[in-house]
Amino acid sequence: MQHHAAIIDLGTNTFKLLVCDRSEGRLHVIHREELPVYLGRGGIEQGVIAADAMERGMEALRAFRDTALSHGVHTLKGFGTSALRNARNADEFLRRAKAELDIDISVIAGNEEAGLILDGVRQAVSLGNKPVLIMDIGGGSTEFILATEKALMWKRSFELGVTRLRERIPTSDPMSLEEETRIAEHLDNLLEPLYAVIERHEPHLLVGSAGSFDTLAAMVLAEQGLVLDPLDITLPFSALTFDALKDRLMRMDRAERLTVPGLPEHRVDTVRYALIQIERVLIAGGIRELAWSRYALKEGAASRLTA
Repeated sequence: MQHHAAIIDLGTNTFKLLVCDRSEGRLHVIHREELPVYLGRGGIEQGVIAADAMERGMEALRAFRDTALSHGVHTLKGFGTSALRNARNADEFLRRAKAELDIDISVIAGNEEAGLILDGVRQAVSLGNKPVLIMDIGGGSTEFILATEKALMWKRSFELGVTRLRERIPTSDPMSLEEETRIAEHLDNLLEPLYAVIERHEPHLLVGSAGSFDTLAAMVLAEQGLVLDPLDITLPFSALTFDALKDRLMRMDRAERLTVPGLPEHRVDTVRYALIQIERVLIAGGIRELAWSRYALKEGAASRLTA
């Protein structure tokens, strides 16, 4: 008997729905979609969910519930991350989701989020027996996991998501070199514990999952005149490819970024913060190879629910 599961990842910028089942130990995706909600907008650094953000969140959850029902799934499980972790009024959001839509949402700690991300990535990318660094950039937090195919060596969540960084360090457009340096210094300061781990274990590969990396993979392929196939779950590319793309994007203003193939409008303002963060990590580790993983938190959660 197949058990369909519906998972909602309630991110700081984006809500994502996954309807899937498992057979023969593999995840079968029936439906996936994402909606820009900007749950953290206007309140993330103050630790609240703004009233209009709460309404957008409810609207997205209602749409997801209807979609899940149309696929015959009656139980939806939600996972709340950085914005909900830190919001003083998160309880109100959870209460409404349950009362109005019968959706149960667990707000998970950063460390648990990192564990679920690893469970997702392992289903998409073969990690091998040398240490690999996994990076998942969200709107509110960035998770880092050092792991091999078999072992979890280290994991940590940093409140350095792209929405948080943008509210913390607003910039001009295009971003000046001074502003980029200021963001890089802020990141270097807070990522010291990560850099120490990188230095000790020398990961040879950076695997990126979730929003900013989904966009990066789409842009890398678009440059080659290709489109991300919905069946593709991983894409390897070099640091040289990344560097060239970053340099090009950092020089553009918003109007120019809007025309970049593979870059959706709802990431046009935050993508620069993600690129700077990825570059700092590559430099700190001397890492020359990257890979994108389509699977992240929600696939990790699904594998546990349907196991």
